[in-house]
This record gives sequence, structure tokens and C-alpha cells, in this order.
Amino acid sequence: MKIKNDKLVIQITCLIVAFVLWMIVMLVTNQTLEQSYPNVSVTIRNLSALEKSNLVIMNQDKENITVTVKATGLTEQLEKISSRDFSAYIDVLGFNEGIRNAKVEVVGPSGVDVVGVYPSQIACNIEGVISKVMDVTVQFEGEHAKNYYRAQTVPNPSSVKITGPRSVVNSADKAVATINIEGAMDDVVKTVPVRIYDDTDNEIFLSAPIGNVKVTVPIYPTKYVALEPTITGIPEEGYELVDVTVKPERVRIAAEQDVLDTFKKLTLEELDITGAYNNILSTRNILNAEGLVFLDMETKPVVNAVVEKIIERDLRYSYDDIQFINKIENSDVEIKETEEEITVTVRGTSTLVNSLKKEDLILTLDLSETVNGINTVNLDCISEFTFKEISLSKETVTIEVSKEPLEP
Repeated sequence: MKIKNDKLVIQITCLIVAFVLWMIVMLVTNQTLEQSYPNVSVTIRNLSALEKSNLVIMNQDKENITVTVKATGLTEQLEKISSRDFSAYIDVLGFNEGIRNAKVEVVGPSGVDVVGVYPSQIACNIEGVISKVMDVTVQFEGEHAKNYYRAQTVPNPSSVKITGPRSVVNSADKAVATINIEGAMDDVVKTVPVRIYDDTDNEIFLSAPIGNVKVTVPIYPTKYVALEPTITGIPEEGYELVDVTVKPERVRIAAEQDVLDTFKKLTLEELDITGAYNNILSTRNILNAEGLVFLDMETKPVVNAVVEKIIERDLRYSYDDIQFINKIENSDVEIKETEEEITVTVRGTSTLVNSLKKEDLILTLDLSETVNGINTVNLDCISEFTFKEISLSKETVTIEVSKEPLEP
């Protein structure tokens, strides 16, 4: 009987020891722990409600917001989960413009307690969506053909409306439409997109489409034409208009071909020199120039009317200075005059007369109608210059012509 009781005690003791050992193992291997789970993705709720209020969240990383979650639970359970088993979100419902802090809410797996989120709040930069109208600037790629001109270009429409976050729209500096005109010899018409740039020439991308514009670039042929001055009136008595010049003498013009073909020269408005006694220098407008574009002309044409005083000057010649023309071969001519010299009086403009040299005037006797013996021949004075008047102190010269007889 005693042996049976001992066996029973031993079995009960073994059971108790086994149970205690099992409890110790369970407590050691499945105790409650705390663990961090990084890179838990955060979603944004009620973005559509924000957009309906003409607001937008400007955070650059809004598509990739993450937090670190700290959770507690049994060791066995924590070892079976990862960051993907947590869902985190922020709610922007009711937010208005400015920097707003949104609390991060986290939902974890069943049986796991979330004890911390880092960061616990996300700073949301909320901006209003605004619009503004910008004039379109046309820029060109390439160069038109040589001797052609690119006239003023206007896009259609001439302005565009841009829409976007306040800071983005406010940074917009210019709206640009770019068109290629390489080698063009006629009008270029293209529909091109509009791009928006800030003041540092960096392109700005807007969520709302801007659209295209139709750009017409007039390309005109060119040519040079002379400028023709017009002078009216007469100078003061005793003065004369000597010369008229214009600078530039010609100008380069551009126009549509049918218009360009009608111009051979361009007339300047009249310059009145009535009563003038010195040079007149005056800018003049170009007349009847409708439809023309003037190129390379920095200032108005300048007309210079040269007016000089009429003066007289005496030049003295000897009879040896006279040249015979049409003299018969083998004849002898002797001048029969008693005066020692001939005076030539020249009347003309001051510059010409003052610069005149004696050799610029030539005294001549034409012997074509002379006969043997005494002849009276008209004395002439010739010059390559034109004077108002040339007078001689002696109009005729008496000569004796001796014609030698021909040998038989």
C-alpha cells in the first residue's frame, strides 16, 4: 500500500514541476515588448475637399510622407508584423491657407498597441489657388533669309491666363511662345505652346493647362532706295545755291513685295532757302512712306543746302598765254597788239572763285576763218568750271597771218 502511495506522490510532483517549467518558458519566450517600425507611409485624407475650396497642399514630399511607429505587444506577435501592417494618415478637412499642423493617426494590427508616432504632427503648407493674365512674348529660333526683315509679331491670343498655387503664380515673370523661322523668305504661321518662366529663366510647371497660341511672323523683302531732297525759294541777292546733299544718301526699306516694287526713290519734305546767305542744315521727313519699314536709320535724313556769296576776281594773262586753235599748217601767226596784258574777270561762288588757279582758264583764238594778212579774231576764255560770268578786258585780238605757199 505504501509503494502505491509513493508512486502517486512522484507522479503528482512531476506534473507540478512540468507545469512550472512550462510557465517559465512561456513567460520568457512570449513576454510583452516595445518595438519601432520605421517608414510607415502616411496618406492624406480629404484632399478633394481642400481642392474644392481652391486650396492646395504644397509639401514637396506629400506623396512620400513617412513616420516611425512605436508599438507594444507579445514578442511572438511583434516578430510576425512589419511597417506595412500599420496604416497612418493625416486629415486636412477644414484647413485654410497657411502653415497648418496635422496630427498623425495610426492604426496597428489587432492585439498590438501603438504607443508612439514620430513625428506626431506633419506641418502642411496650404496655399490658395489663384489666377492671373500674362501677355505672351514671342521668341525666335533660327534666322530668316538674308536681305529679308522680320516685322512686328503678335500672337493670337496676345495673352494667356495661368492658374496655380499662389507662390507659383506670383513667381511667374513671362509667358513665352517660341517659333522657328530658320531660312524664312515669307510669312511664318504656326500654332505653338506657351511656356511660363520665372525671373531667373527657370520654367514653371502648372497643373492647369495653358494652351497654345497662333503666331504669325511677317517676313518682308528689303532693298535700298535713294533719298531725294526738295529745295524751294531763292537765297538772298548776291548769294547762290551751290550744292544740295542729303545724309544718308539712301536708306534700306522693307515692305510686302507689291508695295516695295512701287518705290524707286523717296522724296523728302521741302526745304525753303528763301533769303539764305549761308549753309542750311536741316532734318527732313520722308514723304509718302506708308507701308514701309525703315532699317538701319538711326536719325532723320539731314539735308545740307550749300549757299555761297557771289564774288569777283581778276586774273591777268599775257598774250603769250593765248592758245591758237585750227591753225593752218605751215602758217605763221603774229599778234599785233600794244597792251601788255589781258585781264579776265571771273564772277561766281566764293569757294570756286577763291580756289581758282590761272591755269584753270584758257584763252583761245580760233583761226579757222582767218586769211593771209591782218585779221581781227574773237578772244575766248574756256574752263572746265561753270561761273556766273566771265568777262575779258579785250574781246578781240588783231593778228597777222602769213601762209607759206605749198612747194610744187
